[in-house]
Amino acid sequence: MSNNTFQNPFEKEEDSNALADLIHLYLPFWPVFVLTVSISIFTAFMYIRYQTPIYQANATLILKDEESGTETILKALDVSAPKKNVKNEIEILKSQKLMGQVVQELGLYAQIYVPGRIHHLLAYSNCPVSFIALEPENIKGSGGFITFIYNPVDKSILFEGKKYPLEVPVNTPYGKFRINYNHLNDSKVTGQYFLLLQRVTSMAKGMVNNLTINAASNQSTILNLSYTDPSPKRAEDILNTLIKTYNKDAINEKNAMSKNTLDFIEERLAKVTLELSNIEGEKVDYMTQSGIVDLSSEGSAYLSSVTNSDQQLSEIRIQIDVLNQIESYVISKNDGSGTLPATMGITDPLLSQVLSKLYEAELQLNRLRKTNAENSPSVIALKGQIAQLKPGLLENLRNYRQNLLSRQSKVQNESNKYSSRLLKMPKQERDLLDINRNQNIKSSIYTFLLQKREETALTYASAIADSRLINDAESLGFPVSPVKTSIYFIALVVGFLAAVLFVLLREKYNSFVVFRTEIEKATRATILAEILHDESKEMPIITDGNRSSIAEQFRSLRTSLTYLGIKDDKNTLLFTSSISGDGKSFIAINMGASLALTNKKVVLLELDLRKPKLSNMLDIKNEPGISNYLAGIAQLDKIIVPVKNVQNLFVIPSGTIPPNPTELMLNGKLDTMMEELKKEFDYVIIDSPPIGLVTDARILNKYSDLCLYVIRHKHTPKKYLKFVNQLFQNKEFNNLNIIFNGLKSRGIFGIGKSPTYGYGNGYGYGYGYGVDQEISKKSSKKFFSKSKKPVQKSEQKL
Repeated sequence: MSNNTFQNPFEKEEDSNALADLIHLYLPFWPVFVLTVSISIFTAFMYIRYQTPIYQANATLILKDEESGTETILKALDVSAPKKNVKNEIEILKSQKLMGQVVQELGLYAQIYVPGRIHHLLAYSNCPVSFIALEPENIKGSGGFITFIYNPVDKSILFEGKKYPLEVPVNTPYGKFRINYNHLNDSKVTGQYFLLLQRVTSMAKGMVNNLTINAASNQSTILNLSYTDPSPKRAEDILNTLIKTYNKDAINEKNAMSKNTLDFIEERLAKVTLELSNIEGEKVDYMTQSGIVDLSSEGSAYLSSVTNSDQQLSEIRIQIDVLNQIESYVISKNDGSGTLPATMGITDPLLSQVLSKLYEAELQLNRLRKTNAENSPSVIALKGQIAQLKPGLLENLRNYRQNLLSRQSKVQNESNKYSSRLLKMPKQERDLLDINRNQNIKSSIYTFLLQKREETALTYASAIADSRLINDAESLGFPVSPVKTSIYFIALVVGFLAAVLFVLLREKYNSFVVFRTEIEKATRATILAEILHDESKEMPIITDGNRSSIAEQFRSLRTSLTYLGIKDDKNTLLFTSSISGDGKSFIAINMGASLALTNKKVVLLELDLRKPKLSNMLDIKNEPGISNYLAGIAQLDKIIVPVKNVQNLFVIPSGTIPPNPTELMLNGKLDTMMEELKKEFDYVIIDSPPIGLVTDARILNKYSDLCLYVIRHKHTPKKYLKFVNQLFQNKEFNNLNIIFNGLKSRGIFGIGKSPTYGYGNGYGYGYGYGVDQEISKKSSKKFFSKSKKPVQKSEQKL
């Protein structure tokens, strides 16, 4: 096996598993999940606690659309009668006009609230007084809450510094009101209240937004109405009043034609009554003057025939009169609503039906225009129906008039025949017959009008709405908002996602190397070892008898050197890194100590001549040193210093910091020094400057047999990984391998030190020595420690 493809014997091959990866990523941070979810759930609880509950009332309404007997005739004539359009009726129910009538009837323009801890609470049915506007259209909005105090002793209220009595009309700055007293237990309602006044239109507009109306199905005329409100009782009252107002308006529209007919009949009755009274008076005067008591049988027969003909002529004239009014109505109207003329005496069922359909279509169009634009499909469709009805109706009117005129001519001829016969009778008898004739005509007309008035009045009184209430409004009994389960679920999700985001920002989406896998994906160089973060101040860590986890890792690294060919004359190790602070000096010292424990002579060369740290970590003087030797002012044997407490380990400090370290290393004396050290020592360890900053490490590479590139956890920027891979592929360093240094425990509060959930490929090697227990014990001490001294920074970063 080649050096560049060396596999750490302690590394573990792991199968790719999505669930295992998620557990590995998030489980060590379970305290964060507990914290964020707890905060989110608590926030949801506080929101629900102080949120105004909203209740919902529901009602069911059916739109009746019964088909009359003449419907088949209309279909045969290809005349489509307008039917109930569910969508149009829904828009009418949701119109601000209807809702405005609800606001006025229930007095919702004046809302009263009681004080609450967080916000004021609506007092709909438990307030001692109510404000009834005498001129609702002139109410001025308060723009906010107005404080008033109710005094049960003298039944008055103190409103904006002025005292107002109850049950009488009063003038206020906001309009004319009658403040009514609601008979409640005064001991429970005494005190301060808040009044919110709104214009009727503004209140209606806001209430429409709380109203929802849906058809039970696409083909159904059953409507489900629901209204949401802070007061369940008010929600029920609003729905019931809305349906009542809707039906009332529908009845009024249907009765418009009956009312017009009644007005027409009353007008004709008054005229006929006067004429009949005059004729009866004339008859009495004539009979008294002439001394006539009775007519002959022949005269009576003639009179009966003429009277019958005249009655028919009167009825025909009335019908022609009605037809003229209807024709004028149809021609003059331009797809707008109006009051349909009286249809009294019209016996043609088809004409009456088409006329009623036209009137209903125009009423529906007028109602639809209140909620839809002129170019909306529903308005355009209804205009088309009206345009289709009018030509056929006018044609029916003309045909019917022609029939009436023909009949009138026939009856007139019969009347003239009997009238000519009456002329042959004696003058007195003939005059009396004329008077009786006029009397009978007016009497029959009077009777006819009385009969039609009763029929029309009965129709007017029996008119019903085209809808029927199936279920009265009833609240659910529990609030529909806020929905506790949904809010708690959202809070749980938000809390969980917040923890996920925290973990991702902490470990995934940052600019530093965190996971071993990031190194493996970016470079083909072998990761030779993983070294845990050390928080102790001991240096070196590797001593005889030390059984710590870090010591075992360095022993593992020492063993790996054999597999990399480090033995005999190939005994020089070069330590470098990307930037300062990656821990190469720390690794070099402990690697040297680990080798020295095997009775091998080891020398550490502090060749970072710009920022030397190795001598300071070992607490030795750095002068004289390598720079002094290279400058020719010191002997090699005079600058080799033994390390205290570690046998066989020596250090050559950097010496005086030179102004030109690179040129100094290239003067040739470094070659001589390295040859002598390789002969005298079993291992030569070079601590070089970071290669990402200066080129000194490249100069020193020619003396090394193995280059150990140190990458530090959460310190080395990820951008240098590509640089490391280039060095490896271009073979710019001899036998380059990587050491992943400074691995810290994952999770919060030291939780997650198990190698199963680490940043590397398993770094808590216990070997049966109880190392894992030692780590866990240290973590517990750190978490529960209450020492006032700050934690010392580890020297491992050097």
